[in-house]
Amino acid sequence: MNKSKKSIYIALSSVSLTLINGLLGLFVTRLIIINYGSDFNGLNSTVNQFINMLLIIEGGFTLATSVALFKPLGEKNHKMVNAIMTATRKTFFKIGLFFLLFGFLGSIIYTKLINSDLPWEIVFFTFLMTVVSTAFNLLYATKYRILLQTEQREYIINIINIGTLILSQILIVIIIFYNGHMLLVRFITMVASIINSLIIGYISKKNYKYINFSAEPNFMAIKGTKDLFIQKFTGMLYSSVPIIYISATVGTMYASVYAVYNSIFALIKSLIYSLVNAPRMGLGQLIAEKEERYILKIFYQYEFVVVNVTLCLLSTGAVLIIPFIDLYTKGITDIEYENWYIAIILIATVFFEIIHIPSGNLINMSGNFNVGRKIQTFASIVLIILMFIGNMTFSFYGILGAVLITSILLAILEIGYVHKIYFKSNAVPGFLRIVIPNLILSIILVSIEIILLPEINGYVKFFLVGFIVLVINGMLMVLFNLIINKSLTIEIYNRVSVLTHNKLQRNTSN
Repeated sequence: MNKSKKSIYIALSSVSLTLINGLLGLFVTRLIIINYGSDFNGLNSTVNQFINMLLIIEGGFTLATSVALFKPLGEKNHKMVNAIMTATRKTFFKIGLFFLLFGFLGSIIYTKLINSDLPWEIVFFTFLMTVVSTAFNLLYATKYRILLQTEQREYIINIINIGTLILSQILIVIIIFYNGHMLLVRFITMVASIINSLIIGYISKKNYKYINFSAEPNFMAIKGTKDLFIQKFTGMLYSSVPIIYISATVGTMYASVYAVYNSIFALIKSLIYSLVNAPRMGLGQLIAEKEERYILKIFYQYEFVVVNVTLCLLSTGAVLIIPFIDLYTKGITDIEYENWYIAIILIATVFFEIIHIPSGNLINMSGNFNVGRKIQTFASIVLIILMFIGNMTFSFYGILGAVLITSILLAILEIGYVHKIYFKSNAVPGFLRIVIPNLILSIILVSIEIILLPEINGYVKFFLVGFIVLVINGMLMVLFNLIINKSLTIEIYNRVSVLTHNKLQRNTSN
């Protein structure tokens, strides 16, 4: 199976997983808020971000291992693969134990700090069960995940995730309908995560029978982990600090409000990530195999697709976010959920986070971890300073504003480095010619569509209107780019047409 076909499988399975996870998550979250209250929902969201914060212990070792495995897997050098995988197994065993220890201690400490009306035992065991399932994944399954991801077989992981996700969400819904204890909700999630890890391990052992974890470990082959740690740290500040801060100061009720908005944009962001990150490992293999001129041509196409897909989905989300919030929180009276400030800040943050992902992926996949470290270190310092100032002046809105400003800074630094230094080209103006006209078009479309948007009083009408808005925005952006970016648009069309034609030919011959 070639890289393009694997990328398509990964993208399709990732989109399917994202949609199922997002839609089921929104449905179950509403049931949790109605039956257990915003306090427990805020607690759940806080716990998830607490885990993300603790995962900084992993330090980017996953990505560093993937980069180390590209060449030996491509050359079928099983001896080197086994040496790297043995080193990976030993390292993740230590990481898992450290995570378990710090997670247990952190659960005790944060149970005392969190601003919640829930009993302490519910808070503590909610934290602890999430720590246990994540630690098991680190101890057992992560080494197998890395192997599958590096060989662009991530679609296998996605299919397993879909199966365990559907099963767990069905069981949670049953528990809620039968008025089960709220801790059972988290217990089902923990068990499903452990089962997921066991299945991934089983399938990997069947597919990679040559893997021998008793081989001599080669730790030296896995480079750049210290540089990647800084990237993990910045990512943790981005994603976890806002809700951790809100739950510890303003309270878990307000954390629930932020979490609802964040879950909606996380769904949009995950959809985009599914498409954006699908070719990531293929990009790494491309860098290892092809000349720079060919890589640059593919990279231009990659950026073009990312910008337009991002703006198409975000413009649709911007039009529908408040109508959805009103519909989603109808009948929930323990706190007010409608908040345009949060919506606008998150829309802008997601946009700037995503448009520099191609550049960030290229920096990492080419092994330039030290460059990523320098950029991320500077961004982390700026983010910490801005969060402190923002907290003092505008409370948690200041925190969100700090994240937005830092995402803009990261976009400028990573995109600038890749175009000006890595490729030694002067393509930044060309990149801006893609971004700025499409951004202006998106703002115009959002402004017009919000005015023309009909009253939405049900989910069927919401999804129908959403589909229509998405199609209109997508078609207008394609037509617009056929005028201002004709050559790139045609290149993308030709690439998709070739892949589709080849697929049809193979299906016909079979």
